[in-house]
Amino acid sequence: MSRFVLIVAGGTGSRMRSNQAKQFLSVKGLPLMWWTLRRFRDAVPDAQLSIVLNESLFEEFRELEEKYGESGAVNLIKGGDQRFHSVLNGLLALPDEGIVAIHDAVRPFPSSTMIQNCFETAAMHGSAIPVIPLKNSIREVSSDGTSSAVDRSNYITVQTPQCFDLALLKPSFAVDYSPAFTDDASVFEAAGHSIHLCEGDPMNMKITTPEDLIIARALSI
Repeated sequence: MSRFVLIVAGGTGSRMRSNQAKQFLSVKGLPLMWWTLRRFRDAVPDAQLSIVLNESLFEEFRELEEKYGESGAVNLIKGGDQRFHSVLNGLLALPDEGIVAIHDAVRPFPSSTMIQNCFETAAMHGSAIPVIPLKNSIREVSSDGTSSAVDRSNYITVQTPQCFDLALLKPSFAVDYSPAFTDDASVFEAAGHSIHLCEGDPMNMKITTPEDLIIARALSI
């Protein structure tokens, strides 16, 4: 079965407090997103790779390719207002059959084993959502400002890449956007499909704040 990768970089990274889009910030001599792309090229070299990017960043992206080398992407796709719309635009550029991995551009450290396992699990079950257990204690905050402890064993943290059978996922996105669609799995689930969980990777962090970027620079190898 054919394999596809959608690297989603539709935002501009306002929380990074930088004039440059966070996916382009330098990490040990390479733009952050280049580390992400390298992981997928190594893990699934046969997969067709596409990038969903804010249209205002197309020119800068091409300039980075000239400086740092080809990204490996066969498609550069215009991002949308919300992640939902960015993923939808990406899916419209793909065929109706195969397995697709949808991954945040600013998660540069997924292991090859996890990526390969997600593809294999989705081929068997229709979906594969990587998760890891919570480490910290958590509390539920009420509308009146009070809080209460909850059992963290009942909760998990969701990561990407989220992998799906395209024959099931593409029709799932043929709906209007809802704020309840916090990730691709929530769209898939709203269409009536079951979510199959698989083991995530504690190192597979999302780079969102300046503090995260410091950690990324320390971890890059």
